[in-house]
Amino acid sequence: MANDSDENKPTSTAAMTEDDLLLQDQQLKQIEDEQKASPLVGDKLPFYALAGLYDPVSAITFFTKANELAAIYSDIRFIRGDGNCFYRAVLVGIVEILMKDRERLIKFIDTGREWMAKLVKLGFPDWTCSDFCEFFIEFLEKIRDGKYTEAEVFQNLNDDGTANYLLMYFRLITSGFLKDNCEEYAPFIAEGMTLQQYCETEIEAMWKEADHLSIMALVRATGIRLRIQYMDRSEAPNGGYQHDLPDEADNVTPDITLLYRPGHYDLIYRNLVAQ
Repeated sequence: MANDSDENKPTSTAAMTEDDLLLQDQQLKQIEDEQKASPLVGDKLPFYALAGLYDPVSAITFFTKANELAAIYSDIRFIRGDGNCFYRAVLVGIVEILMKDRERLIKFIDTGREWMAKLVKLGFPDWTCSDFCEFFIEFLEKIRDGKYTEAEVFQNLNDDGTANYLLMYFRLITSGFLKDNCEEYAPFIAEGMTLQQYCETEIEAMWKEADHLSIMALVRATGIRLRIQYMDRSEAPNGGYQHDLPDEADNVTPDITLLYRPGHYDLIYRNLVAQ
């Protein structure tokens, strides 16, 4: 009698035919094309545009929540959903602040140089630090020196090559912050993985979504006050509809506010009249 044990059964990969693999590649390509059809960073739109994404019958919870938030927030800037949306939304939010606040811009440039030196001390390859950090610093210096108009800034933020280089700076300092505070944050890493491995696979790798630990680390590394507004309160770490970071920033006006929908972040703007 033939042995029908698990070890003799074909694996799921082995069982796939050439047609199955071709279909899988086509599906992945379709997903990629759909993502690229939307800009990395959208224009500011009236917040009611969000409600238009949801059917008032089949998606009544999100439709209702979107309309409730429209009384508080005036605009939304959609960010491409490619695994980088959290980091990209923070990048855009910070750049918008720095374009209006020269003193903070100069301080952020100095902080960038400090991070470049710290990352080398933490063991990051020197070429990596200089490549991404200097690119980010030079981008901010051009804003400082008036070499970019606001339109040109957003052209850069929507150029895959330029924007992803800028975004990589934020991934590196997020990783650097955790490594620099290893004793404090290592206990939060899943069993079977070191903090070093977590940083390399979950933060430094592009297209990987941010989790609560990486979000907290980036907030600390940049010194910003961040508010995350949740469409679904079950997704919020504090069980509410909004969460302020750092934790001691509760009820303090945030620098940047993000909207979290399942698996995705967009940038939103508070209605000044509602404040």
